[in-house]
Amino acid sequence: MRESPWGRLASRRLDWARLAIGCVLLGLMVACPAIAAEADAHGYSRISGEKVRGTIAAELRGRGIEDAKLPRSEDIEVPLAVPARAGASLRVTAVCWDTDASRVRFRLECREAGACLPFLAYVRMESRAQAASCQVPRRQASPTGVATAAVHAGERATAILEASGIRMTAPVTCMDRGARGEIVRVRGGEGRIFRARVTAPALVEVVGQ
Repeated sequence: MRESPWGRLASRRLDWARLAIGCVLLGLMVACPAIAAEADAHGYSRISGEKVRGTIAAELRGRGIEDAKLPRSEDIEVPLAVPARAGASLRVTAVCWDTDASRVRFRLECREAGACLPFLAYVRMESRAQAASCQVPRRQASPTGVATAAVHAGERATAILEASGIRMTAPVTCMDRGARGEIVRVRGGEGRIFRARVTAPALVEVVGQ
């Protein structure tokens, strides 16, 4: 069945909308063309989906998941294309169940210092892989009654951005000290300042400006 002109136009507009949103959100890092140019100039390339899948599979095997139940490549979503130094290897640093996305969320980074930025991957699975919920209380208090800081001024963190159904991650620098659930200021790669809610150590979610 031939697609109607209106259908092609709607599809094209959706593609352009997604591209525009991606470029705007990636303003937390650098301008879109500059990402590819700088990555190529320094011997970096995008982390392959197969490498991500292999790293996640190894983590799940360690949690007792049988090979037959391991996720396939199409079950894994990496919201942001992440450049990495040639030969870099990956490791999983955190796993939790994202109730909103109904998926298991993995936080990955390169084993070699400076080889890549931390990033998130979302996996559709039959089970929660023994992962605790990603949802955290708005405020976590220490025995002294003072909220425990999850981020500190000057520290690097990963920001989660979501708009029009598109979820992305980007590296930021925290400008304030904050406990889980608190709103802090973060600065992107171009110097732009955003407000974000602290959700975990070194992890924030960008909120409306």
